[in-house]
Amino acid sequence: MRGKTGLALATAGLLLVILALVAPQPRAPSAAAETGATVERRAQPEVEGLLLVYVNGELRYSGKVHSFLKPAPSLLALGLFPTSGFQSATVSFYAERPSTWTTELGGDTLTETFFYTMGAPGCSGCVRYSVWGSLWDIGPLLLIYDTKGSKWTEVSLSTTPSITSNATGILLSISGSVTPSLTAATNVSMIRLVRPTVLSPIANAATCAVRMAEDTISPAIAVNPGDSLTVVYQFYFKADQIFTENWAKVFFAWLYNVPGAKVGVTATDGTTDYINPRSPYFISPANNTPVNSYIVVGNGQATFSRTAYKVVSEVARAEPSVQVYGGGVSLSYAFTFSQDTTITELAVYVKLLSGKEVMLLYYVLPQPAVAKAGVPFTVTFRINLPYQDRV
Repeated sequence: MRGKTGLALATAGLLLVILALVAPQPRAPSAAAETGATVERRAQPEVEGLLLVYVNGELRYSGKVHSFLKPAPSLLALGLFPTSGFQSATVSFYAERPSTWTTELGGDTLTETFFYTMGAPGCSGCVRYSVWGSLWDIGPLLLIYDTKGSKWTEVSLSTTPSITSNATGILLSISGSVTPSLTAATNVSMIRLVRPTVLSPIANAATCAVRMAEDTISPAIAVNPGDSLTVVYQFYFKADQIFTENWAKVFFAWLYNVPGAKVGVTATDGTTDYINPRSPYFISPANNTPVNSYIVVGNGQATFSRTAYKVVSEVARAEPSVQVYGGGVSLSYAFTFSQDTTITELAVYVKLLSGKEVMLLYYVLPQPAVAKAGVPFTVTFRINLPYQDRV
């Protein structure tokens, strides 16, 4: 389905991940303080976006990434967290017309229904409109604009990410450089990040170049003939828990969505598998991307680690209810146990087309929580992007 949509007012936001565990206890007159209350654990780790611009190797600009745009939350949810009940999403976006590679559609605001990697059941053509998959060695682009609003160059991003981690978080850096052919001085005033989306049979093309983010550079940066320009995006997933190295790798593969973004991840069986957006044919699914997701609860004697790849002792799992709201994604499920159950660890797993499972998010409770028999025990993960409600 295609159509034009209007622009909405922009609203800025922080990039947060919120994990909320809610365990209502049955009321008892003699122990209201313990059993009548809601037990809640809430962590609010920041995921900070930083944009760096260099001219001839000299840093000229450093500022926060302010704006993932309207398509980003839906594409993220569908790409990383499909379930049996969440396999498509209708998304409004602006389709760019890049010059580095071609597109079938572009230069307009569109509304399309995208599918998870396998497409709609019984609809081979729907696989083409998967949120994942590319035939060609193209890549995401940074479109560079001057103060007059004119695009004067494009930067191809390297498909080799830099991922480092420590006790306070994980840093994912992506970058690209260009020495544009200029006959006169110009400037960098705005940068747009576009993502190749939807399989195309046309060589070196995607059906759409989806505008994913847009940031204004102020004051504008001067660039002269012969200057080299380097742009770096840094995403810092900041928290003492929750984010695993697997998360940063899968986020990178999702953001790029090209064959060169194939990355190794550690599956729950300890082996290495690969997130691989490449499609062997334009109506075939991507080689290996998520086809299902689960919230997993465990009761092991666990300690959080960035390299953790499974819960220590799984108690239960369920497909979450996946909701997209504004700039965020919510994964939630209410577990009900037949007997009192101690919970010490929470996670989000994704199942890949290969059949392997990969843990993306992991949280070890500061203190064990007891889920009472017959009482819903709700686990919710929320991911909020720095967002502007426009295309």
